[in-house]
Amino acid sequence: MANKQTDYAIHGERPYGILIAGHYAEEPGYSIHRPSGSVDWLLMYTLSGEGEIQRPEGTVTCGPGDLAVLLPGMPHHYGTRGSRWEFIWVHFIPDPQWLTWLKLPLMSELFAYKHLPAGELRSNVEDGLVRMALNDLPAGRSELHRKLSELALEEALIHLQLHCNTEYHSSMDPRVAEILQHLQQFPAAKISIPELAKRSCLSPSRLSHLFKEQVGDTILNTVCKFRLERAAQLLSGTTRQVAEIASDVGYDCSIHFTRKFREAFGETPSGYRKRKNQVT
Repeated sequence: MANKQTDYAIHGERPYGILIAGHYAEEPGYSIHRPSGSVDWLLMYTLSGEGEIQRPEGTVTCGPGDLAVLLPGMPHHYGTRGSRWEFIWVHFIPDPQWLTWLKLPLMSELFAYKHLPAGELRSNVEDGLVRMALNDLPAGRSELHRKLSELALEEALIHLQLHCNTEYHSSMDPRVAEILQHLQQFPAAKISIPELAKRSCLSPSRLSHLFKEQVGDTILNTVCKFRLERAAQLLSGTTRQVAEIASDVGYDCSIHFTRKFREAFGETPSGYRKRKNQVT
């Protein structure tokens, strides 16, 4: 059977955002097998035909209007079921700010699934996902295309969340949400977990545990993602030297910054800037 490989690589802790997206119409024989799961989030929305997702807990059939989200680390095998499967997919890491409201209907710990009946909700979610894929597909897409893709994905998830809120009432602890917002606003600031704990009226161990539980990553890893995302913006949008940008986002050592950036983006800061500057 054919096995179409996803053409991206992730090294270490990658900053949030869309990694790659697409719109496929696959014939019989298409399949993807990941025994160890993925390191990112995978969302698939079926437009027509049928596909199936094989999980450790069993097989789920996906038809028109079905939305599935596979969380990092879930072993899976999916492919066409029947004669054809048309679907939109996106590999992404959620913007940490989304996690203050993103509560999906989980079928198991690492798998969310929702059938969207024909109507306004389905139309709104589908419209956002289609625009997301269209903006992400062009070769040599600009940062503005990338931003439009992320906004369209966020829009689709918000429509889904507005509906799910009536069924699944859950929210982030306001103390964690406040810390998360602070970290996002001031990514270059020196991080002291005891000081953050004092700010949130929690013990350092309790804050660390609660943050990891609700955000899905540690405080230090989350700060690293914010810093690298900001660095990527400065590299593509300014002419500042790499060493200056490293300092701007909170890294005292430009060598350490370059190593972390390469782990995240798969290329050096200079290589990233050169590639982005070639986009017209």
